[in-house]
Amino acid sequence: MSKSKRRCASNFPGRHLLINKSLIKELVSLAKLQKGDTVLDLGAGTGALAIPLAEKAGKVIAIENDPVSVEKLKFRAGEKANVIVKQLDLLQYQLPSSPFCIVANIPFSITTPIFEKFLGHSSYLERAVLILEKGAAKRFTASPVTNPQILAWRLWYDIRITRTVMPECFSPPPRVEAAVVTVNRRNNPAIPNGHRGKFKVFVSHVLHDPQQPFFEAVGDIFTSPQIAKLAKALRMDRAQPICSLNVQQWEELYLAMLQHAAPYRWPKARKETSKSYPRRKR
Repeated sequence: MSKSKRRCASNFPGRHLLINKSLIKELVSLAKLQKGDTVLDLGAGTGALAIPLAEKAGKVIAIENDPVSVEKLKFRAGEKANVIVKQLDLLQYQLPSSPFCIVANIPFSITTPIFEKFLGHSSYLERAVLILEKGAAKRFTASPVTNPQILAWRLWYDIRITRTVMPECFSPPPRVEAAVVTVNRRNNPAIPNGHRGKFKVFVSHVLHDPQQPFFEAVGDIFTSPQIAKLAKALRMDRAQPICSLNVQQWEELYLAMLQHAAPYRWPKARKETSKSYPRRKR
C-alpha cells in the first residue's frame, strides 16, 4: 500500500474504526434483523459490521468512500452474494425506495447530515442502530426539543440512547465518548409522511425563538380565540415556552393549523437568499 493511500485510510475526517467484537455482536443483536431485511452499513470501513450483518440479513449494502477500505471489504466479503459494496460518499447515496434498516458506526464529523438525509427525507427507514458521538446523541434525544430539525425527526422516529461506548473500542480512539443510539419508526404517527416538508416549515417558524410564550409563537398563525381553545385542548398554559410541547402536542398543533387556521396565515418556506425569517404581522 502506498503512503498516500495509507494516509487516506487513516485520516478520514471523523473516522474511528470499530474494533470491539462484543460491541459488534451487540449492535447486530439490537437490530433484530430478519432474512428478508435490507440493511445499510454507512461508512462500512473494512467490513467489521457488514460481514456479521450478512449472516442475519437478506441483503447488506456496505457504503464506503475510501478506496483502500473498499478493497479490503470486498476481499473479506469474498463470495457472500448478499453483500453489495458501493464506493461513494454516503451523503450522495440515493435513498432506497423500499423498506430498509441501518446498522452503522457513522463518521462523527457528518453525524447531523447523515440523520437529516435518512430520517429527514426517507419514507422507508424502518429502524436503525447507530454509533455516534455522545454529545450529538444527547442533543438528538434531549427534552425539551428546541431544534426544529431534531423535532421533525422525532415526529416520525423514536430516538433513544442505549449505552455509552468508550474510546478504546475504536481505532484510532476518539477524544470523546460515543454512544449506541436506536432509531425506530413510530407506529401510526398522526401526520402523514407527505407532510414532512410542510411540517418542517411550520416548526421552523414556530420555534424561531424556543423560549417564546406559546401564545406569541403561534400568534401570527391562529387568532386569539383559537389560541385560547388550543391551549385548553393541549392541556397547557398559554404562557408556557413553545419548546415545552411534547411530540403529541406538536402533532395536534400542526393538525389544528391545517383544520382551523386560514391558509394565508400558514408559514411559508423561506427563500434560499433570505438571511432572516420575517414574522407576519397579526
